[in-house]
Amino acid sequence: MKPMGTRAQVLRWLAASCTAIAAAALMAGCERKVAVEVQAPELPVQTVSGFLEIAGVLDRSGTQAALIEVSPESGDHIAFVFDPDSPLGQRILSQCAQDMPCLVEGVRARPMDSQAPSTVALAKLGFSVSPSAWLGLIDAGAARMESGLEEPQAKVTTRFGDVVIKEDDSSVLLNGQVVVPAPDEPVLIVRHASLGAEDVLLLQSGSGTACPALFRVMAVSAQGVQVSPQFGSCSDLVSAEVQTKPNQAEKLVIRMVGFAGPFEPEEEQRKAARKVLEFIYQQGSLTREGKPVPST
Repeated sequence: MKPMGTRAQVLRWLAASCTAIAAAALMAGCERKVAVEVQAPELPVQTVSGFLEIAGVLDRSGTQAALIEVSPESGDHIAFVFDPDSPLGQRILSQCAQDMPCLVEGVRARPMDSQAPSTVALAKLGFSVSPSAWLGLIDAGAARMESGLEEPQAKVTTRFGDVVIKEDDSSVLLNGQVVVPAPDEPVLIVRHASLGAEDVLLLQSGSGTACPALFRVMAVSAQGVQVSPQFGSCSDLVSAEVQTKPNQAEKLVIRMVGFAGPFEPEEEQRKAARKVLEFIYQQGSLTREGKPVPST
């Protein structure tokens, strides 16, 4: 996904300014800061145009839904809010799943006054994060789920040394020593995070259409290396985020949609893709629905 040239500046400006907008004149001033799409129709006052696409996690709470996007520069959360029962909302929900990354093209959105009663009510609905700015979706084009993982890597540097995937056989090395023997399929590192005293890596294997992706969690610490059983639905539409809560150890939450192979009926494929599986790695334990993931 490649954002348009001014999109990062637009998001940064929204997070810093538009939540405090209360007067129409100031809103009009903000509007002049945004690059308008070529041949775009004239938009109402307070409308932001120029987003070619947005990529956020779908979050539905109460009577509203939102795509929560993270500004690539500031790290602020931006909420693009929509009515899930509207034609626009139904179109997005038909293609994207709760808590999964969703990419939407051709977006037009209107900044919302953070002090307005309707916006204050939104903030009380219990969305997963507290955004720095709220925008109401006016219109959008095609929507689709996408992976939220990092670009695959064959080498990462942890606090305990370099982890390298050997090119010839995909065995995993830590500081030159083999810690994971050569598997049957190629392996790459698709997530690296620090969780307390551990550096945690998500290893992806798999290829082809029958089962595009399976995963293992590899934890590196001063005590050594621990590798989880292989797990996954076979889908490569996956997200992995670190969650921190008061008085709890940090955890890596790995979500993916279900999967039905290409030879299954289309209805079965669509049905599987609507289901979200969640795996949690925390302090040496990998679980699904509170139960340890068994060895295969």
